[in-house]
Amino acid sequence: MTPCKPLADLVAQCVELAKLVPSSHNCQPWEVQWYAQSVPFDGCLQIGFNRENMINALPALQNEMWMSLAGFSTVLINLLESLGAKCVISSPIVQGVHISACEHSYLLEVHLSYHPTQPDLAKFHHIKSLLEQRHTHRGALRGCAKLMPQKHILTTELWHNPNIRWLSLDTRKHQQTAELVSQFASQDFKHANAWKETYRFIDFSKTPNSDRGFNIQQLMGPMSLFKRRFHQVLLNPITMTLLAKFGLAEHMAKTLGELTAHSTQIICLYQNAQQSTYDWLCAGQKMIEMWLQATAQGLAVHPLSVLLQHPDAKAALHHNLGPQYFPLFIARVGTSEANPGFTSQFRYRTSLSRILKQH
Repeated sequence: MTPCKPLADLVAQCVELAKLVPSSHNCQPWEVQWYAQSVPFDGCLQIGFNRENMINALPALQNEMWMSLAGFSTVLINLLESLGAKCVISSPIVQGVHISACEHSYLLEVHLSYHPTQPDLAKFHHIKSLLEQRHTHRGALRGCAKLMPQKHILTTELWHNPNIRWLSLDTRKHQQTAELVSQFASQDFKHANAWKETYRFIDFSKTPNSDRGFNIQQLMGPMSLFKRRFHQVLLNPITMTLLAKFGLAEHMAKTLGELTAHSTQIICLYQNAQQSTYDWLCAGQKMIEMWLQATAQGLAVHPLSVLLQHPDAKAALHHNLGPQYFPLFIARVGTSEANPGFTSQFRYRTSLSRILKQH
C-alpha cells in the first residue's frame, strides 16, 4: 500500500521522475504549477513551458518543444495515477488548430484527488526503472536486435490520433536516409544561430558540471583534459564558421551519416497529412512510449532531428519515405556500445525547485 502522503509530496516525487524524459539538447522546457486545496489529498496542477529553457534557433524546434512537453506530461500523469491519484484532465489545445507556445499559459490542467488505497505500485516502479535507465546514445548503435512493439507501458493516453503510426525503414530506405543525413547534417553546423544554441548545451568538463545539456564524452567516449579542451575550441561557433570553409561541417555530417548507415534500425513516426499542434503533442506521447519500450528491450535510441529541422532536409526525407508519409520524428535504434556505467554518470537534470512551483 502506498504511504498516506499529502498529495503535494506525491506530485513532487512524480515530477522528479518525469524530468528524466528526453528533450531537444536536454533543454528541459517544462514547468509545473501546483495549487493545493484545503485538504492535503486534493489539488490542481498546470503543466506548461518554462520559456527561459526553450530553444528556438530554428522554427521547426517549436514542434520539438511540443513533443518534449507532451512526453513529460504523459509520463507525469501515468506516474501520478499509478500512485493512486485520480486525474481529471483538460486542455486548451484542440485538434486541427496551429498555435504557438505563447498563446496559452499551460498545456494541461489536471485536477487531482488522492486515493492511497488504489495504487498500482508495479506500474509505478516499472516506469521509474525505465526512466532511470533511459539515455540518449549518440555513438554506434549496432547488434541484431530490433525494436518490436510490446504492450503499452504508459497506459493512460492524453492525445489520440490513429493516423499517426510508426514505420520501420526497410534496407533501401535505411541507406537512403543515411545518405540524406550525410547530405544535410552539415546545415546544423553551418547555421550560425542553430550551432551557437547547440554549443551552449555541450559540457566539456570531466564530470557533470551542468543541470541541462549533455557532455562531450557522451558523443565521443572518455577523453583526456587535452582532448576535451581541443574539442571545446574546435566546436566553438567562431571556429566552426572558419573551418566550415575547409569542409569540417561536411566531414562531421559524413561521420553521422556513417553511424546512421550502420545502425541496426531506423524508425519513423509519421502521419498521412500535414500536422497541427495537437498532432505534435500526440507524436510526443508516442515518442516517449517508444523510447521506454526500447529501453525495456535493452535498446538505445538517437533522434535524427537534423532531417526535420531544416525545410529542404524534411522535404527530401518526405520524398524518400513516400507521399503518404509526413514525418514527425525519426531515430536510429540499436544496441549501444557505450559503457553503461560511464554513460549513466552524465544525467543532467534541472533542480526540482526550478520546475515545480507551489502555490
